[in-house]
Amino acid sequence: MTVTAYIFCKVEMGRIQQVVDMFRKIEVATSVAVTTGEYDVIVRVKLPDLEALYELTVNQVCKIPGLEETTTALVTHEIPLPK
Repeated sequence: MTVTAYIFCKVEMGRIQQVVDMFRKIEVATSVAVTTGEYDVIVRVKLPDLEALYELTVNQVCKIPGLEETTTALVTHEIPLPK
């Protein structure tokens, strides 16, 4: 079972590019977006299972310098839109 999640990040002022660069090195990250509003960076990840998501958040994401806070949202159902 594949797991997709979004990681919403609040980043220290002046460190957004550094955080983006760190997320770009994470193989399971499928996109990284710099945003305005409540979160500075939003990352989409795709992993083989929930255990891999746990390992990612505990062993990699939490160690990224410049992150103030993260919220991870698990995708329970994704609906493709017609083109």
